[in-house]
Amino acid sequence: MTVVAPVSKLRGFVITLRPIVSMVAIPWAAGMAILASALYGDFQGPMFSDAEFYLKLFLIVIATFLGVVGGYALNDYFDYELDRDSPARTDKAANHGISRNTLLAYALILGVPSMSIWLYLGYRALAVAFVLFLCILAYAAWGKRNTPFSNLFVVAAVALTPIAIFYVYTPQLTLAAVLLVVVNLFFEPGFTWSGVCKDVEGDKKLRIPTMPLRYGIPRTSKMVLVSWLFVVPSSLALFFYTELGTIYLIGSTLVGLWLVALAVRFVREPKPSMGGSTFIKSTLWLWVFSLALIFDVIFIVQ
Repeated sequence: MTVVAPVSKLRGFVITLRPIVSMVAIPWAAGMAILASALYGDFQGPMFSDAEFYLKLFLIVIATFLGVVGGYALNDYFDYELDRDSPARTDKAANHGISRNTLLAYALILGVPSMSIWLYLGYRALAVAFVLFLCILAYAAWGKRNTPFSNLFVVAAVALTPIAIFYVYTPQLTLAAVLLVVVNLFFEPGFTWSGVCKDVEGDKKLRIPTMPLRYGIPRTSKMVLVSWLFVVPSSLALFFYTELGTIYLIGSTLVGLWLVALAVRFVREPKPSMGGSTFIKSTLWLWVFSLALIFDVIFIVQ
């Protein structure tokens, strides 16, 4: 056995996690958990001096992150044969010597602890997390190969995450959680549509009916723009309802406008490479939005 094989497998396991995208789940989940703590948390003393606050925050971030990467592993399990038919796709675990059953085991190793943590955090949060799992399962097992609107399963999963997190702190379906759902409902479609544009040639060979294959990249880029035009208004709605401060207002507004500019550039140059660039660069919106939320709550609470 050469050193190349184990190294290639290790690379395959790392690739499956989609680290550039999945790492964003950490500040994203943390931002929503910190906001929910500030609005509805019941602590013995100051929030940032309470051990329970840090325990719940840690568990929510871990559960969310493991759920995200477990979903990617599950997707690669169902895509295994398609990925094997495209050996040039070195960004897929199937082309790094990892078996299909190993990918399923990997998904379980990541996903079961996530569900266990949600169970510990509360049955309402677990119930929503289970719905998220069903959405990802529907996308990976059926939607991706049967409809150009398969990304809406992913959109639903991402959008519902704030509800799972807020249920850890309150049994009520709050307007703050719903507003975060709305923000994600407008960001995520454009995010996923731009992402599939970069794989349009490979998807055409594999006959995967993605949005850009069915309607063309120019029309898909316009749909990305329309989706992202509503990100700033929905972010402002959250600002006015929760009475967040200047840090969130400036951060979320500026990065939202930058997101629109990114979409405009994609509309002007509707190419697969531009779709891929738009997809990767738009992760910056998640970072800035989440960090603005975190730092704003820190300054308000203190």
